[in-house]
Amino acid sequence: MPLYHPFLISAARASRLVEVLKYKPVDRKVRPVPTTLPEEFRIVRRAPADILADLPQLPLHPPSFSPGLRYTQERYDEYPVDIAGWLSEEERRLVEWLVLTHEHVFAWEENEKGAFTRELFDPILLPTIEHTPWVMKNIPIPPGIYEDVCQVLKTKIEAQVYEPSNSSYRSKWFCVLKKDKKSLRLVHDLQPLNTAVPATADLIC
Repeated sequence: MPLYHPFLISAARASRLVEVLKYKPVDRKVRPVPTTLPEEFRIVRRAPADILADLPQLPLHPPSFSPGLRYTQERYDEYPVDIAGWLSEEERRLVEWLVLTHEHVFAWEENEKGAFTRELFDPILLPTIEHTPWVMKNIPIPPGIYEDVCQVLKTKIEAQVYEPSNSSYRSKWFCVLKKDKKSLRLVHDLQPLNTAVPATADLIC
């Protein structure tokens, strides 16, 4: 995938952005350790007795849109449900009613994202093999994107994606540009973690 060197991103504030395509050779990949997964670390999923029991009944004549807590008028105007104009008036109102009724499952902002309910999933524990904690020095944040990076970090803390820690570990991370060519995405280098966790034999059926 295209990567953007952080120092090039800094220079892009005053000039054009330089793209760098970088691929990791297969022989440099760091893979998890092939070993047995202890039983207490297996993920247990619990399905509700009747997943359809609490679903609201579809209206035969859906009402016109009215703003909700998340599905606001601004978001309604910005994200029309029928851009191509394929739906009839009643079909369009039905889709809008569905989005409004289940608006809590949509996340327009980072802090609106949720997590798996503990009714269906227990907190996931990460098994590790015996290893020495790693503390890796990160590359400096270029001054040109310093404020942007701080804002990304604050947003993730508010959304509880990141939280304070007194762990013995520290991994590297870096920034890449998103497809909009202006927003930043933080990428964490967890290759050292792969050397300390058991591999899983997941199959796609």
